[in-house]
Amino acid sequence: MENSLKGLLLAGGTVITCIIIGLGFYIAREARDTASAGSGQINRLNAEFMESDKIMYDGIDVSGSEVLNVINKFKNDELCIQVDTKKGGLASYIYADTTLTARSKHSIKEAQELKGIYYVNPNALFQGNVLRDDNNVIVGLLFKQI
Repeated sequence: MENSLKGLLLAGGTVITCIIIGLGFYIAREARDTASAGSGQINRLNAEFMESDKIMYDGIDVSGSEVLNVINKFKNDELCIQVDTKKGGLASYIYADTTLTARSKHSIKEAQELKGIYYVNPNALFQGNVLRDDNNVIVGLLFKQI
């Protein structure tokens, strides 16, 4: 009788130990999946935060003075800022095009010169758009006069 009782206790202890170990593995796997999903969300939020100063111009109307401020703000960045005015057409600032291979010949002074063909009227309205490359990286901003 004593031997069978010890055998039952040993079998019960083994079953309980296996259940506890299984629960431990299950909890560890769930924690890893949750941490991975959280890490992915943090990476996405970080990318959005890094682009927030540029994507804020996507699809909104801004004044010409804000367009001039944007050109000054990003003058040291790798970014093509294109301004399409009704008077002079399309002019690119900082970089000549969205491939970011050559510096632009246009300067902010041309955009501020009242009689110039690339004059940006500070009181005019411009629609902003974000320009992205094939890797979904922001390479430019386009402001079109409305």
